[in-house]
Amino acid sequence: MLIPDWLVKHAKQFPEKIALVDLHSARSVSYAHLNERASRFAEFMRDLWQIKPGDRIAVLAHSSTDYVEMLYGCGKLGAIMVCLNWRLAPSELTGIVEDAAPAAIVWGEEFEQTGVALAAACKLKQQMVIGAAKDGVTGYESALADMSGRSIEMPWRNHEDVWYLLYTAGTTGKPKGVLQTWGMAFTNAVNGMLAAGLRREDKMLSVLPYFHTGGLNLYMNPMIMCGGTTLIMRQFDVDQTMDLLEREATVMFGVPAIYLFLSQHPRFTSADFSRVRNWACGGAPIPKTLLEQYLAKGVTICFGFGMTETGPTVFLTDEATARKKVGTVGKPVMYVEGKVVDSATRQNLGANQRGELLLRGPGLTPGYWHKPEATAKAYEDGWLCTGDIAYFDDDGDYYIVDRSKDMYISGGENVYPAEVENVIFQLEGVAEVAVIGVHDAKWGEVGKAIVALKPGAQVSDADVVAHCKARLAGFKAPKFVVFVSTVARNAAGKLDKPTLRQQFGDQTG
Repeated sequence: MLIPDWLVKHAKQFPEKIALVDLHSARSVSYAHLNERASRFAEFMRDLWQIKPGDRIAVLAHSSTDYVEMLYGCGKLGAIMVCLNWRLAPSELTGIVEDAAPAAIVWGEEFEQTGVALAAACKLKQQMVIGAAKDGVTGYESALADMSGRSIEMPWRNHEDVWYLLYTAGTTGKPKGVLQTWGMAFTNAVNGMLAAGLRREDKMLSVLPYFHTGGLNLYMNPMIMCGGTTLIMRQFDVDQTMDLLEREATVMFGVPAIYLFLSQHPRFTSADFSRVRNWACGGAPIPKTLLEQYLAKGVTICFGFGMTETGPTVFLTDEATARKKVGTVGKPVMYVEGKVVDSATRQNLGANQRGELLLRGPGLTPGYWHKPEATAKAYEDGWLCTGDIAYFDDDGDYYIVDRSKDMYISGGENVYPAEVENVIFQLEGVAEVAVIGVHDAKWGEVGKAIVALKPGAQVSDADVVAHCKARLAGFKAPKFVVFVSTVARNAAGKLDKPTLRQQFGDQTG
């Protein structure tokens, strides 16, 4: 299957239609203008930086119209954009940039210190700042202004051609670059249009960060493909979100924490959300009481499930199912097939039997960047092994029960305990440590560290948290710390996470 240049198509068919609205800068970008600016960025990379198809371009920046221009500019040229998570610590970002080996790096001026440090650590000579040129670093606007402005049309891409990389930490704490292809983007857009009813007349409020598959694909990229308008929020702001949901937006996608913050807003009870025709949520379990609070206002939140490896949409309920079965993620969307297998025997299970969820379809990643062993391990006879425990009921609607992998989700962000454990273990005086996720009303889940100290060691819970925050992104640091004489292990000598969850699964005990 071949995918055309969506921007060129739209620039010819409805050039004046607004594609993007940058809520931070108040810039509105038409499809003709978006195509022109993406072309200018592609021309700059090709002619000034000598970027070739397959070269990587690392970007560390907040969500903006500029970000989208760079993403599609990379697509026109065949370069691979590496979307860097600005919530990570510099040491974490350095490892990712080293793994991706980009030919150039672009950073927002608010990330100047980190951007300069990454460029130096990874010996990147080609550098750009989104803002005014500074200290010899090219400014984004001046770079675009120097280009011809002629439209560059992307050659039709094959389904498996890589467009960008999204890094997600593995269960061992080692970051893996998930290949995101044009076929994945196309399939996800079609699935979104069919499941959520996205259309050209829509105005979608985009509140999730663009280093995340949720930000890019729920539903910014699908909205561009169908010719709609995306309202881009630099970072989530609850007051501004309330305003836009009442007066302008017609489509909303958020993680549970965002819906919680909105429900706690002073205007929530009286707010008129009648213009929003589609509400969706994913990224973490959502409390039943919160869904019911929205239902009382006549708002049906359609809950779904997806992964970075799946593009991401694989499940999304329709409104009738969301109202009737609170907690289900519904049936697989059009171009996804799912099944549940016994975790040990790998035999297919029937209705109401719990096992590992496996997925397949054209929207799944072909694998991980330069990690063939991890890619091979992730698939089983063409099926992606999600590591999530699920079941489906007699109607074929699926429920996600638990994660066989130890990952937990805090505020929509994946946290891998092994990575946090490795950092805590570096703290002098720590003998053993295990990290589990526990329920949190605000963030969905937060970390709890179970720590055993060496004899005579003096380490406080504040010491553990501070140590983590100095070396990891803030959301990865545990919220709670419990000290024990020894950490439970199973017969194989591995940390006994089921027992630990049973013992310490409450928030504070």
